[in-house]
Amino acid sequence: MLVALLATALWGCGSGTSDMGQGGGGGGTAGTSGAGGAAGAGRGGAAGGAGMAGAAGRGGAGGNAAGAAGRGGAGGNAGGASGRGGAGGSAGGAGAAGRGGAGGNAGGAAGRGGGTGGARLCKRGIATNTAPGAAFYPAITWWYNWAIRPSGPATGIEFVPMVWNASTVSSALPAGTRYLLGFNEPNFKMQANLTAQAAANAWGALQTNAASAGAATVSPALNFCGPAADCNGTDPFQYLTDFFAACTGCDVDYVAVHWYNCDLPSLRDYLEPGGNLAGFEQFGKPIWLTEFSCDGSATVAQQEAFMRQAIPYLEAKANVFRYSWFSADPIPNARLINSDGSPTALGQVYMNLAQNCP
Repeated sequence: MLVALLATALWGCGSGTSDMGQGGGGGGTAGTSGAGGAAGAGRGGAAGGAGMAGAAGRGGAGGNAAGAAGRGGAGGNAGGASGRGGAGGSAGGAGAAGRGGAGGNAGGAAGRGGGTGGARLCKRGIATNTAPGAAFYPAITWWYNWAIRPSGPATGIEFVPMVWNASTVSSALPAGTRYLLGFNEPNFKMQANLTAQAAANAWGALQTNAASAGAATVSPALNFCGPAADCNGTDPFQYLTDFFAACTGCDVDYVAVHWYNCDLPSLRDYLEPGGNLAGFEQFGKPIWLTEFSCDGSATVAQQEAFMRQAIPYLEAKANVFRYSWFSADPIPNARLINSDGSPTALGQVYMNLAQNCP
């Protein structure tokens, strides 16, 4: 099945508008799989490979993983990242958690990015320009909008800022920031538009900014890109390899990835080791799947069907630290939030699916 998806998604090209403006979010086009062309266009492309997380680092016991996505096209590529901010393992005993890690179930002091032991370590979030209203809490515990600052009133849902491109690496972060998302699809010229070397050069300022807030860092969010002329590298695995090679001495606690394809077996292959692609497990860090849904060609019913398959899987995966469904243009059938911040029917489904919160 993955081979067939690669034949369509990796070479697909999509177009459309985005409600995420550059600097406040990500501009760009939507990726829907097509029959010909160059590798994964618009908001990503390519059905993915495997990528699992390593243990939470810097003193963390165990570690949940994290998923992160940018605006992927027809299925992005996933990765793993660990380090500060890793949650203590479910079997974790008392004691200090890793830098940013929450203590194990028995508690313990936490460091950068985390809360004290016993904190509710839920994974489920939303990627959206429309702030989720109070009705989403506590089912949804975090969200982001491709910007440094949130929009809308505070509702008890954690906002996670993003440094969308190199222009905002030193912007003041909101009070209480625990995690800082890195550049959005820098291998796409229509997105953050940074070579691996340029991203590494800018990471020092981002890292200093995060450290001043006591926040853990999440890597640049990557996906397959194409055609090559529109990309700073088409292969996200190679881009991240080059980024880490250039970013000597850098602190990166998690790896962020994107996924846009209605196929659970491919998503599993995308995140787990031993798949048909290189997989982000090589980086040994937990995963933030920060954007995922079906692509723009899917109906609301198809979006819901995939959601009902994917969420139990993501909840059960220890190497997925956090995930956030994509709820924005140009994929209206994936929207979870009405213009007034209330849940759509699909949003109600997303809220009510079972969660494995310690």
